[in-house]
This record gives sequence, C-alpha cells and structure tokens, in this order.
Amino acid sequence: MNKENKGLWLVLLGAIAFSLGGLFVKLIPWMPVSTNAGRCIFSSLMIYSYIRISGHKVVINRTVILGAVFVAAMLVCYVASMKMTSAASAIVLEYTAPVFIILFEALLFHKKPTKLDLIVCIVVFLGIVLVVSGGSENRTFAGDMIALLSGVFYALTIMLNDFEKGDSLSSVLFGHMLTVVIGLTFIMRESDFSARTLLLVAALGIFQAGAGYTLLTVGLKHCEALSGSLVASIEPVLNPILVAVFYGEYVSLRAIIGAIIVIGTICLYNIIRLKRGSV
Repeated sequence: MNKENKGLWLVLLGAIAFSLGGLFVKLIPWMPVSTNAGRCIFSSLMIYSYIRISGHKVVINRTVILGAVFVAAMLVCYVASMKMTSAASAIVLEYTAPVFIILFEALLFHKKPTKLDLIVCIVVFLGIVLVVSGGSENRTFAGDMIALLSGVFYALTIMLNDFEKGDSLSSVLFGHMLTVVIGLTFIMRESDFSARTLLLVAALGIFQAGAGYTLLTVGLKHCEALSGSLVASIEPVLNPILVAVFYGEYVSLRAIIGAIIVIGTICLYNIIRLKRGSV
C-alpha cells in the first residue's frame, strides 16, 4: 500500500472515530461538563503520547493559552449541544466553521471575502434555518445555539496557526487538559459510576477524541488535501446515522434537507478552494 492510500485509510478511520462522538455522548448519563472532562482525561494522554512520539516541541505562550481556551470552549459546546439537541443539528451546526473562518479572516486579518465566500455564507445560512426549524423530539433551541457556538470556537481552533506565535497542537493539548481541570468537581457530583458508564467515557476519550484526532493528523500528512477532506466529510454524515440506528433519534425531512445543503455546500466550497490552491 502506497503512502497516499495509507493516508486516506487513516483519515477514514479518524473520521469514523470522530463520528462515534454523538452516540457515546447520548449514552453516557452524565452532565455535559462531566462527560467532557471524563473523555479528556483519556484524550489528553493520547494527544500527549502522540506529541512525544512525533517529537513535536510543546510551546507555552499567551497565544497558545488563548488557543487552549478556544479548544476547551469548543469541546464543552460540542458535548453540551449533543446532550441538548439532536445529533444531526449539533454536528451540522458545528460544521459551519468555514463560514465563521471567512468572517474572522475579514475582521482580524482584513481579508476581503470573495464572491464565492459570500455565496457560501448565504447558502449555508439558509441551510441552518432549515436545520434549526426542522424540529425533532430530542432538540431544543438553546441546544442548537450552543451547537452553532461550537462552530464559532471550531473556526478559531482551525485558525490557531494563523495567529502570531500560535501552535495548534500545543493549544489542543492544553485545551483538553483545561477541560479536565474545569470538570473534575462536576465528575465528583455524578452518581452513576457503573462499569458501562466508565467504559463509555473511556471509549469516548480514547477512540473518538484521542485516536480520532491522531489518525486524522497523521493521515492528512500522507494524502492530498482534496482527497483527505472529502474522506473526512463522512464524519458529519455518519454521526447522526449511528445515533439514529443505535439510539433511536430521528429528525424531520426539513432538517435532513438543511443538513444536506450545509454539508454539501461546505464540501463543494473546500473542493473549489483546494483546486484553486487557496488552502
């Protein structure tokens, strides 16, 4: 197997690992902050191990610490939104991150949006309206807004290396560790410490967060960006499917159409930009 194919397989495995997040979060009977802290105990160890093996130098400065706050906020919002709304709404609204990147690039780096950027923003906004108004017995408006907020912090997390003295891997490590510190007291308040719950928390941290991030990071280094991004796009599709099949959570046709619009537009946007060599 050549490096390109090996890279694509690693990206696929990473995307599948990430897609387990919705199902595991739904099954764990803990509060969002507790669930997130529990999984980050294991994911922090996984990410740190990868840093040691890869020889990456951990950086500590103001930018990295600020980035860690963004990462922690993204992690908390992701789990909270999965608890408070449907998995489809949560993952699709988080997947709007590229739209917020366009906005932040304009505000922070004075990068003028292109015609394509503006069209994508409008189409994605229409898709969001359909998703939020689609309705589901397991969703709330507050949950949808937290999911959208996770997209904001996800965008800032993606942009970490664009900031002066930024180091995304260091911020990711410290962000995961920060959520553990914040959530430890909440874990102590939980009452369900059964073997099933602890195994789900461990699996969420080891496979979904730890292995998922590591596999995607390594895989994308060995394959073309376009191919890798297309394979990785299976995650927002597979996530709600797994929740529907194994948890029995379904969404309306309107929400499904909105999800297709959002995910399809973002995928097409990434393809066009990669072909133009702009990312």
